[in-house]
Amino acid sequence: MQLEALNQQHAIENRISFRTHQHMIVAELVSDHSTALVSLYGAQVLSFIPKGQKDLLFVSQESLYQEGKAIRGGIPICWPWFGGHPTDSNKPSHGFARLSHWQVRLTKIEKGNTVLQLGLCDSGKSRNLWPFSFEAMVTITVGKSLRVDLTTRNTGDQSFTLTEALHTYFNVGRSEQISIEGLKNTPFMDDVKGEEGRQEEPLLKLKGEVDRCYQDTTGVCIIDDPAFGRKIKVEKQGSKTTVVWNPGEILVKQMKDLGDTEFSSMVCVEAANALNDQVNLEPWQSHTLITQIGLV
Repeated sequence: MQLEALNQQHAIENRISFRTHQHMIVAELVSDHSTALVSLYGAQVLSFIPKGQKDLLFVSQESLYQEGKAIRGGIPICWPWFGGHPTDSNKPSHGFARLSHWQVRLTKIEKGNTVLQLGLCDSGKSRNLWPFSFEAMVTITVGKSLRVDLTTRNTGDQSFTLTEALHTYFNVGRSEQISIEGLKNTPFMDDVKGEEGRQEEPLLKLKGEVDRCYQDTTGVCIIDDPAFGRKIKVEKQGSKTTVVWNPGEILVKQMKDLGDTEFSSMVCVEAANALNDQVNLEPWQSHTLITQIGLV
């Protein structure tokens, strides 16, 4: 849908409008407590700013806003597989949802919050990558906090299994100084070391590259960011996997869409279904993965 038509059909005065940003169409959402920016390409939240605060989300200054490329930052949607494809390395990492153009399904104001819903259905292109019928919905609710619901419905006649993540990039003052609460005594797979472990410390502190999938956890995480003088609460539903990622100063230099020092400005804390936490859907079943972020 063209920009003019989007504004005619879905804009809400002083609350939701559509414009171009980096050659892509975005929705600008305003609530009484915050603002947000959402790319229709990827159904990806790019910004969430509570009043009087710095952005809670990080987007790289080197990010590629190009068709067929993922946007580096915000909340990318990893779906219908997390990480590399399990059997075909030629298929896009983290699936095709973040590389797809999503359609506006509805906009509304609900209990003072501003709500945008985007949808994606199977097509010839998607079935070449993943041979199933589906409907995916992303509902973005902007208020005192930011909530993102990713709902998958199996609309076909055969069951399927998926893995997924809401790959949230948080904007922090200095990643080397932050701590993350909420993962004590939680087992994890360490993809940097290629081994399993269990976090014994009450707080996770980042040292170099960190890439961990914490398993069997549904709890809340708190990011304590002393450089920005704030704490960010990260809640989730429909997930038993929490992913924590930071590339560190060595890996970041190999990444074309992330600046050499930007590892220090971000950390990913992700609601996910991965490893042994997979989603199996029979025909017409659905599953919803939710992340909700806000200041403590």
